[in-house]
Amino acid sequence: MSNTQNVGHTHMVPTGNTNSAPGKKDRREAARETARSEREAEKKRQRRNRIFLQGGIGIAVLAIVAIVVVVVVGVNRGSGGGSGPRNMASAGILFTGKSGAITPTKTTAAPASGTLTPTKADAAAKVAHIVTYVDWACPACKSFEASYASNISRLVASGGATLEVHTIAILDQNYAGSRYSSRAANVAACVANYDPAKFLDAQTAFYSNQPAEGSTGLSNSAMKKLLSDAGITDTKINSCIDNETYKSWVANVSRATSTDKSLVSPASGSFGTPTVYVNGKRWNNSTDFPTFVGQATGLAGSTTP
Repeated sequence: MSNTQNVGHTHMVPTGNTNSAPGKKDRREAARETARSEREAEKKRQRRNRIFLQGGIGIAVLAIVAIVVVVVVGVNRGSGGGSGPRNMASAGILFTGKSGAITPTKTTAAPASGTLTPTKADAAAKVAHIVTYVDWACPACKSFEASYASNISRLVASGGATLEVHTIAILDQNYAGSRYSSRAANVAACVANYDPAKFLDAQTAFYSNQPAEGSTGLSNSAMKKLLSDAGITDTKINSCIDNETYKSWVANVSRATSTDKSLVSPASGSFGTPTVYVNGKRWNNSTDFPTFVGQATGLAGSTTP
């Protein structure tokens, strides 16, 4: 009996174990599988979230870049932000004349770089192409204006010459830290952009009221009044002066001009204002200018209408 019980026990235990133990094992396996599935699902969800988040960040970055590009392009296409004024594509404003009237040549905005591309004279036309590089804060330029502006204006109005004026700023150091030379050159660009027909009137007004070197120069308010007194009243010009819209462009043009080796004076070995050319020939500052114009064009005696 003892053996039978032992065997029976042995058999019963195995029999009992084979019927109940595997069920528990299956349940444990099922539980483990469920847990494993949940872990995998969680991992996939986290991966999706990462991808979505990264994609979202990427889209956000692209959106920010797009906004920056739009803003930068918008600024560079506008009148500010370094781009130049209209009607100064050569970095100077060009005037032609006919039947007693002087007319500015309209152009698109000047390049922001301040690249110098002076208008080429037509030698065959026997017309004097006068190019001046001036600083409205320059006393010598004021003297040139006083001596020859009327003669040049008559010559241009008659169709005997064209005039290209490049206003630059090289004399800030002479005006007590006020940057008057640069601000005056900005005014020139503002007038060229908004009221080019009045540019020469503005130039005359600035020379006639030129502040002494060593002073702080004219304030923005004083410059706006000067223009108003000269009949230049476009309110956009006032904003252009207050904002110094062409500050960067003036700096670029002034730097390019003053470092252009072709514009250096043979006498001094440096650049100075006024620098004047007629049909590509440099005026030497000593010859009477109308006489020089006649010599440069081969039309001596016919350049003083």
